[in-house]
Amino acid sequence: MNNKSTNFEDYSISPVPADQRKSTLNVSITSCAWIISLSTIFTGGALVAGLDFQNAVLAAIFGMLILAVIGYFQGWMGAKYGVSTTMLTRQAFGRYGANLFGVLLALTMGIGWFGWQIAFFGMTIAEMFPDQWFAEPRIAMIWGGTLMILTALIGYRGLAILSMIAVPLVAILSVWGLAEAVNHLGSWNALFTTEPTGDPITLFAGITIVVGNAVAGAIVFADVTRYGKTAKKGGFAASIGYFLGGVFCVVAGAAMALAAQVPALGSTPNIPAAMSQIGLGFFAFLILVFAQWTTNDNNLYTGSLGLRNVINVRKSVIVVLLGVLGLGIALIGIQDYFVPFLNALGTYVPPIAGVMIADHWIVKPKILQKSYQFGEGTTYAKWNIAAIISTVLAGIIGSQLHIGITAINSIIIGFVLYIVIAYILKKTNINFEVGKKSEQTNGF
Repeated sequence: MNNKSTNFEDYSISPVPADQRKSTLNVSITSCAWIISLSTIFTGGALVAGLDFQNAVLAAIFGMLILAVIGYFQGWMGAKYGVSTTMLTRQAFGRYGANLFGVLLALTMGIGWFGWQIAFFGMTIAEMFPDQWFAEPRIAMIWGGTLMILTALIGYRGLAILSMIAVPLVAILSVWGLAEAVNHLGSWNALFTTEPTGDPITLFAGITIVVGNAVAGAIVFADVTRYGKTAKKGGFAASIGYFLGGVFCVVAGAAMALAAQVPALGSTPNIPAAMSQIGLGFFAFLILVFAQWTTNDNNLYTGSLGLRNVINVRKSVIVVLLGVLGLGIALIGIQDYFVPFLNALGTYVPPIAGVMIADHWIVKPKILQKSYQFGEGTTYAKWNIAAIISTVLAGIIGSQLHIGITAINSIIIGFVLYIVIAYILKKTNINFEVGKKSEQTNGF
């Protein structure tokens, strides 16, 4: 197969060639578009339910800084070897272990969250254009979902083009929303002195909310940074884009919600109502929908890269398959039933990053005396038992701890557990990398 980025394969199971790598700015803006979304703006609104504006800003900065550090290590590996997150897991978890991760991404991001966001998109369009035939929720889901599928189908180039448009617009919306919030309250001082809208929470709890919103994106940074020119540039570019985009959106959401003081929809901040209350017009809603588009095609893109690692089918076919399934659950109206299941699976995603980082920097070079390589002729273990056990245990332990940030706890526990288990097994001459599988020309 001709594995050029000009077809729809997008180097899904092979390293991105040097001549196809993108500029630091390109990678940074593309990663920024991963975080600018309705959910991130809503996160800002959730913060000011229990924090004043100053502490909400601090929570945004510290929370996104934590994610930027995690993302840097993940992004460094992606840019170093030019491969996706799922391809990287072939080294850390074994060839078949990587398949489990690929299926997990396909289920959670490519179908579950993609379908949930499509349903939300349909409801948003219906609010923007009441009584219009094209804005009827199910019709909006169909044409909106189709646009998202097409962008993901093109691959990184499609994401980059959309990001170049969306990021400046959302930056404008964030500044605009902040300015209108100040204008609505009368002064900057009023914004900083307005009381939270709900029960008080600690700054640490606020940081936890910020991290929880976007930790999954930081873990799959390699899906973007594999197009970076060098390891350092790729990791740094993605981290900066993610950090700035996240802080901008969280702060803007916090300012708008605090200024408007509109009632929440259950536990969800009513950001659209807040935007209307402080005087933002139709154009602001249009930008908000555009931001949702950039986020949801990223969900489908990452899910398709994950499943492409598992089955020997063209990525274009997988994108359409996952997209149609996600659209289907949205049209049927059962997307909310998947959320508890998706959240449960998400408990075991953060430890994967801790194990991957430990494997690349400590276990492989220091304990096993090996180095990473990819491409034809590469021999992977079929299973890395120590890595899989460490991930599962870290997820269980992390979810049971009632101190700290659950996602960060799980990452640290996974990191430490894997190093300890790998060291003990190596010293006792127990082979924890089971079986061998050589990569063929087509990546399988």
